[in-house]
Amino acid sequence: MARWDILNGDRVRESEAASPREERPKPSNDTSVSVGRGPTDSSSANTPERPDKPGQSSISRTPHRRTQHRDRGRTYSLRSSEVAAMGDIGMFRTVDVRDLARFVYSGSETRANYDLESLRTQGLVEEKTLSRAHKEPRKVVALTEQGHRILRKASGLPKDQAIYQGYVKPREINHDADLYKVYQQAAEEIRKQGGKPVKVRLDFELKAAVQREKNAVKGLSEEERVKRLETFAKEHTLTISGTTIHVPDVQLEYDTRDGEMERTNLELISENYRTEGIRSKAESGFTIYARSGDTTRVRRALEDTHTVEQILSI
Repeated sequence: MARWDILNGDRVRESEAASPREERPKPSNDTSVSVGRGPTDSSSANTPERPDKPGQSSISRTPHRRTQHRDRGRTYSLRSSEVAAMGDIGMFRTVDVRDLARFVYSGSETRANYDLESLRTQGLVEEKTLSRAHKEPRKVVALTEQGHRILRKASGLPKDQAIYQGYVKPREINHDADLYKVYQQAAEEIRKQGGKPVKVRLDFELKAAVQREKNAVKGLSEEERVKRLETFAKEHTLTISGTTIHVPDVQLEYDTRDGEMERTNLELISENYRTEGIRSKAESGFTIYARSGDTTRVRRALEDTHTVEQILSI
């Protein structure tokens, strides 16, 4: 079965963007929620908006068409660009609003904010504003529980693609939000080589899988346990030291130009990583990324290890 590019960077065309003159979302008096121009007669309910071909945009070619999706007695009305935005948010749990505008809306914050207002009105996303020392506040967005359910019905994402809702630990939100940029940089390089990204696994999913395997081998002998864990690590393209399986921030699965399935492990080094932590991540074979202000410190930590050829900056 053909696989398709889960996040095509050129998905929202000018003709498909929200028009400032389009009717603004209004509260409904009944249990349904309908935003902007309602669906046309040709709109179908609860029909996943899939790309026409593998690797093609999932955005509909009809500019302002809205499709209705019913869930638990409510009706949600979504443009294809809103579904695309929800897909990116859901796969990465937390996304910076400006990064969403850059990668989904070709840099138009006006169009991104218009769609996000519609999604907020319908209760499908929630935003947070984060204070940062010596930097301007940062606005991030995540799916709500309702948004998670609707996305699974509406997006056409592969069934085995994990999607997330809500926020995790407050101190980790900034780090988690930057993983979207890490992915985009890696995906762009893959596309330049003729490849096609098809699946994203975050550390949440990978750690859960590792823990399940560790629980499954508890009663085995040490030798058999190590053997099973080594097999598991190899099958999941992870590295292992003894019985410790090293998990990256993001694992990106992609098809090569020749149609072969490959995976790459991506790690974003945060400002709170100590030297030994940085070296451990590099020794695990991960592709290392750092924020522009951290790259010098990361290079210094790795300069005598010869484990990483380059530190990629986001």
